[in-house]
Amino acid sequence: MLKKLLPIAVAVALTAAFTLPMAQTRATRIGFVNAQKVLQNHPQGAKVLDFQKKAQEELKSLSDQVQALQVKIANGTATAAERQKYETLVKTGQARQAALKAQVDKLLEPITKEVDAAVAKVGKAQAFVLVMDRAIASQSGLVIYADPEGTDLTDDVIKVIKN
Repeated sequence: MLKKLLPIAVAVALTAAFTLPMAQTRATRIGFVNAQKVLQNHPQGAKVLDFQKKAQEELKSLSDQVQALQVKIANGTATAAERQKYETLVKTGQARQAALKAQVDKLLEPITKEVDAAVAKVGKAQAFVLVMDRAIASQSGLVIYADPEGTDLTDDVIKVIKN
């Protein structure tokens, strides 16, 4: 019985080996978007970027105070009141950072959905099978090289979100 199945199994394997690669010959087009540039050009983008800038300034002020107290604590010259102030500032900074992040996320949510839809629309219209954020792709090491000619969809996405 096994001898009868062996030729059939070999025939199936050979058929699959020769036909599957032909079925997958569709060109794979990968595109990139500069998400920061898209956000800057979004009608609500300036509002979000302005809020982020103010939040960073506020957090920097807290961070500067914490760092000054850290130096005193490390040197052993901090008073008990300064140590207490340090702990309070650290907790305040962490809580404020979390609150500001939540506010930014809330502001970004509808923009992100709109941008994602625009990226999908442009990508599909131009026959891309994958579109990535250029900055994230390069920072993560995921993409080492990509020819910018013909792969950057940023301007087309901006046109869609502005309409």
